Amino acid sequence: MKQPNQMKLKNLYIAGTVTLVSLLAYFLGWSGLMTIDQIKVTGLSKTQKVSSLTSKEVIKLSGIKIGQPIARVNSSSVKRKLLALPQVLDVKVNRKLPNSVLIELKMRKVEIAVTASGGGFLVGDASGVTFAKVNKVPRGVPIIKTSTSKLLLSQTLRVFHGLPSKIQNRVISIDAKTRDSITFNLTQGVQIIWGGSQEQDLKIEVLNQLLADPNNKRVKNFDISSPLAPTVR
Repeated sequence: MKQPNQMKLKNLYIAGTVTLVSLLAYFLGWSGLMTIDQIKVTGLSKTQKVSSLTSKEVIKLSGIKIGQPIARVNSSSVKRKLLALPQVLDVKVNRKLPNSVLIELKMRKVEIAVTASGGGFLVGDASGVTFAKVNKVPRGVPIIKTSTSKLLLSQTLRVFHGLPSKIQNRVISIDAKTRDSITFNLTQGVQIIWGGSQEQDLKIEVLNQLLADPNNKRVKNFDISSPLAPTVR
């Protein structure tokens, strides 16, 4: 059986711990000693100037306010709000004790453009997610002319990203009205009729051979939709 003094010490220890935790919770969450006086946003400079999103807009959307106790910042809630923006790929929220919060954004890169209804273009990343409308496509970004089918867009992108980089870099636009009618329009007026997404490796091999043939130096049209019977003209 425990001695009375031991019981008293244990009770005092428990009471002291509860009091300390309560004071710490108050100190962090409710007192004015650790309130936010700075909110910093990074990552916006990588949007290739097609998004008008500003630091002020990000902070407003985050719901974080100057003067708010730093411990009451709900990182999960902030992340959920900002990921609702189509141009944002990822978000990290870091509380920098004692008084600042850092919001780190990872923006989607502009890697494709698709024609928009009513004119202009929608730019998006390699996954096919579009996030901004522009009147002029950034230099080096291929225009994909396709239907509104996400499946067709995804298939077209898979074919495009499977191309050798030396060909990818020359693509100006891609016509893809159906899944079996993909056509790449390259610089210098060269056109590659690809057809469907099947037999990708064989088509690349055939195309490389055709492009390497000196007799095809002036050829503008390469039809490899049937890779075992390609045609040039």
